[in-house]
Amino acid sequence: MKIAIFTATRAEYGLLRWIAKGLTEITEVYFVVGGTHLSPEDGYTINEIKNDNFENIIEIPFLSSSRTALALTSSIGNGIIQFSQIINSIKPDFVIVLGDRYEIFIPVIASLMFNIPIIHLCGGERTEGSIDEQVRHSITKIAHIHMPSTDTYAENISKMGEEDWRIHIVGAPGLENIKRMNLYELKEIFELTGVDINEPTIICTYHPVTLEEKRIDWQLNNLFDSLSSFDMQTIFTRPNAEVDSDIVVEKIKEFITKSKKAYFFNSLGTKLYLSILKYVKAIIGNSSSGIIEAPSFGIPTVNIGNRQEGRLKPESVIQVDYLTEEIVKGINKALFDKEFLNKIKDLKNPYGDGNTSNYVVQAFKEIIKLPKEKLLKKKLSFEVNKGEWHKYF
Repeated sequence: MKIAIFTATRAEYGLLRWIAKGLTEITEVYFVVGGTHLSPEDGYTINEIKNDNFENIIEIPFLSSSRTALALTSSIGNGIIQFSQIINSIKPDFVIVLGDRYEIFIPVIASLMFNIPIIHLCGGERTEGSIDEQVRHSITKIAHIHMPSTDTYAENISKMGEEDWRIHIVGAPGLENIKRMNLYELKEIFELTGVDINEPTIICTYHPVTLEEKRIDWQLNNLFDSLSSFDMQTIFTRPNAEVDSDIVVEKIKEFITKSKKAYFFNSLGTKLYLSILKYVKAIIGNSSSGIIEAPSFGIPTVNIGNRQEGRLKPESVIQVDYLTEEIVKGINKALFDKEFLNKIKDLKNPYGDGNTSNYVVQAFKEIIKLPKEKLLKKKLSFEVNKGEWHKYF
């Protein structure tokens, strides 16, 4: 039995790590690695995968250095050709993909043509401000097995006509990193980054909102004006490789030249990022990590704009508009509202219990018992939850 797991970004691999480790104990796992993992300017994060000692790592350098729509579209086509060749060579029995990034079309389209069952993690979610919304749901309609993180997302998948027996609720895989990684202490963080987190610090990740006409430079100017209102250290992380992401990076670097308390990192890696998240006062921006992982640390998130619109938001998330005064108001609440901070300190994260890899392995052991023909022949079913969902926590 062989499984091919596809990853194209640092965040994606961070969610797949423990799942892959669990699956290697029962089957042969191949990591197919491309995208920003192979980009020096994005931190060449394939090294993180290699450092985890996976035996079978296959590189597919499909990503263009440009971040225009034309370049990214061409990258997808290039990737499909390369992934098809890999499938033809290793002949996996299953392909695993995660999330909603446009790169996922690469393994999914190729696997569809080769009649290979596709397992999709983290489907059923909603992020109405970006093209991820369409990507995610189109992957759902192609995939054969669904492993969403919550009941709400399982219900969304079912309402899309997917048969309930295909749905396995396993929790959000990112929480397992928090539970299982030996995170860095403050001294170690300083040695690795040069940033003293003993000083009041916030972390900021801002991605382009790809379905909006509101100018990215206007959004960023408002963000920077808001951050300048507070005497805080700010750690910026690089956005995903998307249309306009180069503009985000350029604007962040301009801001850093004017601020002695701002820092920019191409890639912190999963362990270092979570270690910093453990100690900061708040997370600012529009990253899913502020909604899914941050609540486990009991820290507030100021989520800006519509990129994450529709996603299940814990009570620790403060939703604000793009206007400077709204962002400032949100940051003030995140930093100084004692009643709010006490309320979220011991918040139970609705995204799971941090044992996702165990649940995926349990589910996989059941899935491989099913005839391949049953997996591949999909049909529409709009009878939601007749007791056929599989829930593991």
